[in-house]
Amino acid sequence: MARKDKKKGGRGGKTKKEAEEAVAAKKMAALAISDRSVTAVLSSHPMGRDVQVEALTLTFHGRVLLEECSMHLNHGRRYGLVGPNGCGKTTLLRAIGAREVPVPNFIDIFLLEGEHDPVDMSALDCVTAHLKDEVARLEADADRIMEDIGPDSPELELIYSRLDELDPDLAETRAAEILHGLNFTPAMQAKAAKDFSGGWRMRISLAKALFIRPMLLLLDEPTNHLDLESCVWLEDYLKEYPHCLVMVSHSQDFLNGVCTNIIHMHQKTLKTYNGNYDSYVKTRAELEEHQMKRYNWEQEQIANMKEYIARFGHGSAKLARQAQSKEKTLAKMVADGLTEKVKVDQTLTFKFPNVEPLPPPVLAFTNVSFGYPGLSPTSIYNKIDFGVDLDSRIALVGPNGAGKSTLIKLMTGALVPTDGIVKTHSHLRTARYHQHLSESLDLEATPVGFMMDTFPGHTIEEMRSAVGRYGVTGADQTTQIKCLSDGLQSRVVFAWLAWRNPHLLMLDEPTNSLDIETIDSLADAINQFNGGLVLVSHDFRLIEQVAKEIWVCEKQGVTRWEGTIRDYKDKIRAELEAEKGNH
Repeated sequence: MARKDKKKGGRGGKTKKEAEEAVAAKKMAALAISDRSVTAVLSSHPMGRDVQVEALTLTFHGRVLLEECSMHLNHGRRYGLVGPNGCGKTTLLRAIGAREVPVPNFIDIFLLEGEHDPVDMSALDCVTAHLKDEVARLEADADRIMEDIGPDSPELELIYSRLDELDPDLAETRAAEILHGLNFTPAMQAKAAKDFSGGWRMRISLAKALFIRPMLLLLDEPTNHLDLESCVWLEDYLKEYPHCLVMVSHSQDFLNGVCTNIIHMHQKTLKTYNGNYDSYVKTRAELEEHQMKRYNWEQEQIANMKEYIARFGHGSAKLARQAQSKEKTLAKMVADGLTEKVKVDQTLTFKFPNVEPLPPPVLAFTNVSFGYPGLSPTSIYNKIDFGVDLDSRIALVGPNGAGKSTLIKLMTGALVPTDGIVKTHSHLRTARYHQHLSESLDLEATPVGFMMDTFPGHTIEEMRSAVGRYGVTGADQTTQIKCLSDGLQSRVVFAWLAWRNPHLLMLDEPTNSLDIETIDSLADAINQFNGGLVLVSHDFRLIEQVAKEIWVCEKQGVTRWEGTIRDYKDKIRAELEAEKGNH
């Protein structure tokens, strides 16, 4: 029995517990589908590689997200799907991925939205495992078409082209290159997926998506859990993507580097713009300015005509005729359709309360070394010295595993150095945000209840105001945290963090789960804050907005980067190009 169980668990087999979890996951997925309703009509040619859908209506839990709109996805184009938190971007991707939105059957779809299962297969095998099934499926389709239609079928040519692209003979080499680009060493590629953290298993899923190279690739926040180096590699990889790509990303810089088009999900409709994110922002602003001018002109005309009709409609015959003429003109304007007033997406204003001054240095490292148990005492840092004050605005950068998050933990006292001294001012208050912090929330509590339990002695009105300032409003304040979106849970964490009134903000990947507008609000709040900042982020634009200093963590040390974050990105890209040339 033991041997049988061992065989069952190897090479991707599942234990009884994992099988039960898989069944539960499928039930949850089925429930999610039942809560989602889609109607749409495929208007493009069923054998064409472009997907054009009309009369698209999407509802989720009875709420209408899209209503009678169009969606055009052209082969070879790379689309960024943008819109405020809660507008339904992820729901739309899931609907497309589940083929609830009509997509021709010969177009294969891959939706990336979660981490890979913790199976016994190696990371490399996880990436290539799907290839054999995909090749078999395509070959079966080709045999069926040959038998039913014959060799002249246009679909047959597409299938053969797809089989050539997959090229099983070079599969392992190609998969290894993709994993290497995502910072997997050869040893890590041979390591079982179950032995990786969730963040690394997310990278395995991403590698699998890139390896399969589907005709329609759907990515939901692909840069989450990536460092700056991996983000640059992924940006360069995706901007050469040969098929159709649709992705949701909170990084303006990444959208600028990858996208050929932007789809704005707004007011229950989809509007597509040519160009990258910056081009979209400029074009949208120009169109909305023109729309508002047209709207104001029409409203002024309507007001003048109504006033004339009211004053002279019952006057002399001549004036009455003129009034009737204006009434007809007004009726025709209404019948032809009036210009709508521009509806602006609601934006959130963050604010961190200012703090009393503290004399420098408020935080000082002297000959600090650190290594995790089982490793050398200096394996991460060796005799580092620096100081942080309330006017510091520091971004920590460097390769994955160099110790950026570790350094923040040392600053906050969550870790103790193996040698040296970390000295803090006796009145210093710090607050650390990290991307897994929402997991430590009391998921059964409501946002207001959580705040009242955490900060006793305050009124419910004070706590409502505290979470409301971070966009947790209305019914969300009294909804269990486990029922809130990731974005809203992050806002609860920011409310908790701000209420602690810290002198130093320690932000470790704060942009995950936030939309672009909220990230800009976060940047504004940081810039208005009179305390200090230490930031780890894969968002180049946020770093550019708030950081005054860039510290590079690598080779057991911390050094100041003499240049901008753009210069640092250029350095990463140059190193990637040099490495590619050496191969």
